[in-house]
Amino acid sequence: MINIDQNTKKIEEFIQNSIDKFRMDNSDPNSIGIYCCPWAGWLTTNFNIDKTLEETQNNCPDFQFVEFDFLELHEWQEEYEKDDPEFEINGQKIQHNHDFGDEKFNELIFNYLIPIVKELKNKNNSTFLLQMLDSNFIQQV
Repeated sequence: MINIDQNTKKIEEFIQNSIDKFRMDNSDPNSIGIYCCPWAGWLTTNFNIDKTLEETQNNCPDFQFVEFDFLELHEWQEEYEKDDPEFEINGQKIQHNHDFGDEKFNELIFNYLIPIVKELKNKNNSTFLLQMLDSNFIQQV
């Protein structure tokens, strides 16, 4: 079992550092994409300067600066690949059942990331898109 909450600070710092680095190297983005594949254990930052979210069709791989930064979360993948993976979020233990596919895990991590992205949106005064790979979980924040 792994406690996903232990990654919150690491994820927040990764995204904020990526935004700061992007601004130094380029300019202020008009939108920031957070693209995540929880079962493979990664998260990327993606940026637009001139393109709008509509022009990218709300799809992080279509941003102008795709995979600007890449965060590996090996422990997520390692736990997910176990026969009976178990995750803890907000003090709640959740057993993942592979028979139902990966969308439940996508939902779990998506809901975990929303407050992080909302906080970063307020801090950076920018539009964010949160998207899970190959999933219905996508939201403009």
